[in-house]
Amino acid sequence: MPSFRPRPSAACGLGLLLSPLTLSAAEPPSLPPVVVTATRTPQPVDAVLSDVRVIDADTIARAGTQTFVELLQAHGGVEISTTGGPGQVSGLFLRGANTNHVLLLVDGVRVNSATVGTNAFENLPLAQIERIEILRGPASSLYGADAIGGVIQVFTKQGPRTQASVGAGRWGTREASVGLGRSLGATRLSLQAGVTRSDAFSATNAAASPFSFNPDDDGYRNTNLGLSVEHDRAEGHTLALRLLASRGTTHFDSGPDSDDVNRQRLGSLALESRDRLAPGWRSLLRLARGSDHIRTEGAFPGRFDTDQDQATWQNDIAAFGGELVAGVEARREQVDSSTAYTRTSRRQWGLFGGYSATFGAQLVEASLRHDDDSQFGGHGSGKLAWGWRLAPQWRVSASAATAFKAPSFNDLYFPESFGFSGNPDLKPERARSVEVAARYDGSATRAGLVVFQNRIRDLIAVDPTFTTVINVNRARISGVTLDGSWQAGPWRLRGEWTNQQAEDADTGLRLVRRAQDFGSASLGYTGGAWRLGAELVASGDRYGTAANSATSRMGGYTLLHLTAGWRLTPEWTLSARLNNAGDKAYEISQGYNTPRRNLFVSLAYAGL
Repeated sequence: MPSFRPRPSAACGLGLLLSPLTLSAAEPPSLPPVVVTATRTPQPVDAVLSDVRVIDADTIARAGTQTFVELLQAHGGVEISTTGGPGQVSGLFLRGANTNHVLLLVDGVRVNSATVGTNAFENLPLAQIERIEILRGPASSLYGADAIGGVIQVFTKQGPRTQASVGAGRWGTREASVGLGRSLGATRLSLQAGVTRSDAFSATNAAASPFSFNPDDDGYRNTNLGLSVEHDRAEGHTLALRLLASRGTTHFDSGPDSDDVNRQRLGSLALESRDRLAPGWRSLLRLARGSDHIRTEGAFPGRFDTDQDQATWQNDIAAFGGELVAGVEARREQVDSSTAYTRTSRRQWGLFGGYSATFGAQLVEASLRHDDDSQFGGHGSGKLAWGWRLAPQWRVSASAATAFKAPSFNDLYFPESFGFSGNPDLKPERARSVEVAARYDGSATRAGLVVFQNRIRDLIAVDPTFTTVINVNRARISGVTLDGSWQAGPWRLRGEWTNQQAEDADTGLRLVRRAQDFGSASLGYTGGAWRLGAELVASGDRYGTAANSATSRMGGYTLLHLTAGWRLTPEWTLSARLNNAGDKAYEISQGYNTPRRNLFVSLAYAGL
């Protein structure tokens, strides 16, 4: 492992991020949340040997006009990539890995595009989301392809509730949502609907290519619907139907004289049977479809539709002093497009198994998976982790893991166009990672330190003749993350800071849009009917091209967001959020605009 070189942070001193409180009176310190993404089984977060972040319903409710990626930047310890305002193409960097090295799950269902191999984070509506779990680090040993950087799992809203909200802000932004959940005997119903409209601002600026810059406003609108039905057919046996549909329409810039529009539909549909087959034996059978359909109108019209049929059978069994998880997954990716791909479908199946246990002060986790793909054949991945509780609140851990990323349909099967075509002989991108960590979990104070390294090889890149893509590049990513939180009475403080070296292993140059230092911090106070909060988000400089040229350097930035909430009655809350309070001009992607100071005000009702 190359030596780690800490550097002064552009966000130096961010160290501790503050998390505003709920609108209730000051509460005693909460119990650690339970997470499922780290091992595919429920575990208290303070017993997990992976680097996990949880964004709960209260944090999401306070997000105001924040987008999904902005929320994760402020509270999930990730870097983001955006190409303009709301609805514009966005991505996430987990542990310095590429944006297409993140596996996205919605209630356990994949919804990514098979053609470009990325996730449409920009069209994930916060109005539908109850909770987000972020697993940082390779996770192919449990989830298969694409989890080189980690896994982000979204859980949609369910359970008994009555909710409604309306809000408005700068750029003609309007939002409204309504949700209802009820229990009818052995059946539980939940319905959530939302709509967002924004005139926004121009996605590009004069620094963009003259062939794409257009100074007109690039508006966005989204309508979304979520449905959940659960029925207990007997004690320990539950059937469930879950649906999420999101339809986004985004204007973007592709030339000075054209009106360009993306119309995208994301969807997940799942039928589940959860059964207790015996004491200590739980079974999950899920049949699902994830969809990503996009139509582009304007200078370069096109259509790219992905449908993924998925089947999972997972068994959680108490055994050998711990818990075993074992299962099988099958998936078929189907592409329908205005582009005539040389192949339009492929199939994958995978066998996985995992084990986690605590023996006195010792904690162990292990997982192993074999995937077989109709295009590139078999691939194995694994993870081994060990932890030791030095004291009830202190633990140290170490882990090693492997992961892989499957080539996309564009990489493999894109038809010849202007002398360029896909390469059906591509191999998966592969990664090996190690990390060591120390954590303290007290009743009011929690803190963690993680040192990590990830080596990625066979990265897919355009070949020197610009006629196809090949497995040629290598990346070396190492770094350290420090996080902490503290709660006392009405005050809460939380922060996180990462220093990393994300480099091309052959040239030593920094990877595109990756900072050496980034972090966030927030402070919250709740007293009586009032809730006040402040958030800081900061990043060091980044480069917009792989050559790290001086002209492609984007300077660091620090953003301040302010929040306030007033509880009018136990059910009604008036909230305001001032984003980018300092009106900072900054860049995330060269040639693309970012939001300046803007205010969003909302009125929300929450009851049973």
